[in-house]
Amino acid sequence: MSCYYLQKKSGGIILRLRVFAVLALFCFAGLAHGSFSIEPPMVILKTSMNETMAWIDVVHNGNRPIGVEVSVLERELDLEGGVKSVTGLRPLQDFTVYPAQIILRPGERQRVQVAYRGKQKIAVDRAFTLLAREVPLPAVEEVEGVRVGVNLFLQYQSVLAFETGKAGSLTFVSSKDLGGGKVEVIVENKSQGRVSTEGLVLTVGRQKIRDFTGKGNSIMPGHQRRFTFEHPRALTAKEISFGYR
Repeated sequence: MSCYYLQKKSGGIILRLRVFAVLALFCFAGLAHGSFSIEPPMVILKTSMNETMAWIDVVHNGNRPIGVEVSVLERELDLEGGVKSVTGLRPLQDFTVYPAQIILRPGERQRVQVAYRGKQKIAVDRAFTLLAREVPLPAVEEVEGVRVGVNLFLQYQSVLAFETGKAGSLTFVSSKDLGGGKVEVIVENKSQGRVSTEGLVLTVGRQKIRDFTGKGNSIMPGHQRRFTFEHPRALTAKEISFGYR
């Protein structure tokens, strides 16, 4: 998304272009002049081993110095399993990140400690967003009385997950006919373990349904998910079950 605005200053005009680029999990912007990443791309802490702290590396792959801020945010998903925007979310106070702000030169990497300091013990599977956000350094050039400033904001999103080892299961919530030979089924994870959508199969009578929407990301405890697939009518809880191949 790009945002342009004009501002008068000292008899001239400043034109600034701000470009916001979001890197999702396993995504890479490919902008060599200011790119960076988090290693490993996913951090898993096992509560059965009392793991509450992890180390990550912020790696600078570009060719100019950059500032990076690291924080932990809520990871919110929509009913289809897509990750919602982190815009407007505040860093969680239950986590400490050190150092939270770093400056990297080209080719450098910095180890960062991420630790859970919350008073409440994590008793169910949880997932959070680990966000590395560039603190931009403006490049300004004056051309014929017009100063052009370009600020490039890069964000890299990773996942910080707590796994309890507990089994996950899905509970039928509702179903409705969408018309056109399609049906919707809403499910909820009321268990304490996550439910992976990889290889998930819906069974309706003797029919195994593998082609359905809503497979994006695991279904975490307390979360609902919307499945849609081809079927002539709405279903009841007794008519559908959830399992794996």
